[in-house]
Amino acid sequence: MITKFGYIYIYEVSNSVLLYRQRITDSLIFVATKSLNEDGTVCVNKAGQVLQIAIDDNNFIPFIINHAKHIPDNVGIAFNLAQRFSLRGADDLFATQFNKLLAMGDYAGAARVAKDAPGTLLRNQETINKLKSIPATGGPQPIIVYFSTLLETTKLNEIETIELARPVL
Repeated sequence: MITKFGYIYIYEVSNSVLLYRQRITDSLIFVATKSLNEDGTVCVNKAGQVLQIAIDDNNFIPFIINHAKHIPDNVGIAFNLAQRFSLRGADDLFATQFNKLLAMGDYAGAARVAKDAPGTLLRNQETINKLKSIPATGGPQPIIVYFSTLLETTKLNEIETIELARPVL
């Protein structure tokens, strides 16, 4: 949210938590709109300055974790934002959550965390090997649960496709 008095407020909407606030200009904001060229906002103030405001995707999550100590459960909010928007900077949180769910035997939950992790952080050969090494305990094999959970909502990447096709071939 940008006010006409030159302040920017960034909220996490689902929890109504103020993540960041800053005065961006001393002059009144005349008009503001979404940037057409890239994510962010473009503003024009009464002095005629054109301001472009954007969030640095690579530093946003580390900022919340390290500098937003005023927020209760700032790490949880950072993890949820990183998961929802595939933002970088929460790699350790994704790995910790994935390993925690694996240890609890929640293979479908672990697959959902892997799906939401940015890039190939968890969707790689190491994860597949880890799942293949877990013995089945009365139900389907963990690797099958992993693949079926991923296939419910997304496509498999190259490594996962090869691993799934390997037993068939």
